[in-house]
Amino acid sequence: MKQHTAIGGAGLGLIISLVLCLLCGLMSNLAQTDAGHVTKETLSIESPSGHRLSMDMLQPKSATPSHPAPAIVFAHGGNTNKEKSDDFQIEWARRGFVVVSFDLYGHGESEVLNNQEWLVNGRGLYDTVEYLTTIPFVDTNRIAVSGHSRGGNTVHESILIDNKRTKPLIKAVLYVSRDPVYKDNETAAFGYVPGKTNVVEAAKKNDNGKYFNYYKGRTVGVLAGKYDDYSFKEKDSKTGRIKPNPQYLKSNNARSFLNFGKTPTPQTPNGISGRWYTRQISGRKASHVIYMENGTHGTVLFLSQPCTDAVQFMVRAFNIRTDLADTDHIYPVKMIGGLLGLIGLFLFMVYGTLCMVRLNPFQEAGSDTPALMRQADTKHGGSAWLRGCLVASTVFSVASSLALFGFRVDKHIGTYFRQGMPLFYGIWGCLNAVFMIFLTLLWYRMFANKNGATPQSFDITIKGRRLRQTITLSLTVSLMAILLIFACKYFFNSDYRFWYWAARPFTADKIPEMLKLFPFFLLAYGAMSVFTNCLNYNTSFGKSNWGNITLLACFNLLPALLIALAGYGYFFTTGVNGLFGNNTQIADWMLTPLVPLAVMPLVSRAIYRHTRNPYLGGIITAVIVTVMTCINSQISFPA
Repeated sequence: MKQHTAIGGAGLGLIISLVLCLLCGLMSNLAQTDAGHVTKETLSIESPSGHRLSMDMLQPKSATPSHPAPAIVFAHGGNTNKEKSDDFQIEWARRGFVVVSFDLYGHGESEVLNNQEWLVNGRGLYDTVEYLTTIPFVDTNRIAVSGHSRGGNTVHESILIDNKRTKPLIKAVLYVSRDPVYKDNETAAFGYVPGKTNVVEAAKKNDNGKYFNYYKGRTVGVLAGKYDDYSFKEKDSKTGRIKPNPQYLKSNNARSFLNFGKTPTPQTPNGISGRWYTRQISGRKASHVIYMENGTHGTVLFLSQPCTDAVQFMVRAFNIRTDLADTDHIYPVKMIGGLLGLIGLFLFMVYGTLCMVRLNPFQEAGSDTPALMRQADTKHGGSAWLRGCLVASTVFSVASSLALFGFRVDKHIGTYFRQGMPLFYGIWGCLNAVFMIFLTLLWYRMFANKNGATPQSFDITIKGRRLRQTITLSLTVSLMAILLIFACKYFFNSDYRFWYWAARPFTADKIPEMLKLFPFFLLAYGAMSVFTNCLNYNTSFGKSNWGNITLLACFNLLPALLIALAGYGYFFTTGVNGLFGNNTQIADWMLTPLVPLAVMPLVSRAIYRHTRNPYLGGIITAVIVTVMTCINSQISFPA
């Protein structure tokens, strides 16, 4: 009777997970198409520079060959992909713009190039602009570009190319979390590709540079986060210290930009957020504007006010007539749908496993009896040992992450490992796992073994047929979860994503990178599952199952959370992102692993409770984390 109940509960959970995945697709499609008023198409083209370029195009029904519409090309930031900023894209398309977002070279489904060649043609941005001039429903006299973070760099480089044209193509520019170009010497290395770009003349400029108007007669806007981790920083000439980010509008850089490249003096007034500064340049009315946003480098992409300002900028820049208010947003529907989809995917990992483990080919991977919480302190000192191991693991994890940043593992691009960000997370998890295993062996030798404990009593031992079925079942469930991701793209042209976290389809060139990094994540999440379930499923960490796993999950994410809180806490207090010296990305990079570190212990525990097999959850979570990490990161290799 208990077995039938377990099967019934798993079946219901599986149905709920699939319903959530379906809701994600429906809600995402509703928002992306504005309930049928916009068409979304994913394209893969050979770009004007001769490389494969992947892009999403949102075409309003009002954009036709007889009534061509203005167009916006959006460039995403580093180590992400074209869908990350789709709130801006959705809202622009609803107001009549043709919107194209593309994967930078080496990202998403675009071609992987070496670490110099990928800079060609604005890393794909200017290739996309040139491609738009061939589209009959695009007004080629009204093309804007926008970019977030590294995407802002692609804007820099594309303007350099566009300025050389007799008739420039780009009429308006919106930077998101990226400084505009202030001084002439900044252009020296833009888009530099050996043998293709002549930068000699630019390199001869004064080393200190002179303020100038890089944008000529274009309309240019900036969405500047008050607590941007990377951008909007300026040294005080008197003290040599970085000025606080919230004072950006008082900086020389901002005042020069708002005055079209004029060198600021003490009499130059400070900038005003949201105010449009205009001037006639070469017979054309040009405008510059800075919007100060209450956000960080990454969160500016997801908050309502920056989206409102992005809408206002483009509507005003091209004098678009629309019945929609700037604050009229539908993109939260997609954000909620994406969150439901991620929850559905995680639930599928659990309930798909619990359903399939009851099938004949996989039965030996499970257990006829569920795991029971062990009583703590049946032997004096047991709780102290376990809690001490958790504290030691936390301290080591914080120290190891900072050490890896110091060794610049996150920046590594080699001939074998070609993704710096996943390599950093993989090695970090691996180091923590090795330290955890060391502590466990120490605990077992110094305490558990002396008190009669055996590996069998902790469900650690596994071999033979059970091991083979465990591996087969884990890979089967993982493959089915990946198929769900591809199904969402196929049927709804969407994916499962919320803020920093996304599960999306991938091309074949990602698979070798996943296979290289999978052993790191397998050791990390396999050890995490054993540590969480076999060793710590006891009343030392809560007398109920939920209390126990909640506390353990909190400890699992604690190192990343402590670093993020410390970095941002210092930043929010002082206005300067300087807690970790010149490495301003550390706090931001510690936000990305928070969800997998918090969620995967819950997934592995739910599987372990019903199967008494810690390796099922460990392998499945390792596969999915590897996929989610690698598909959202750039691939490159040395020239």
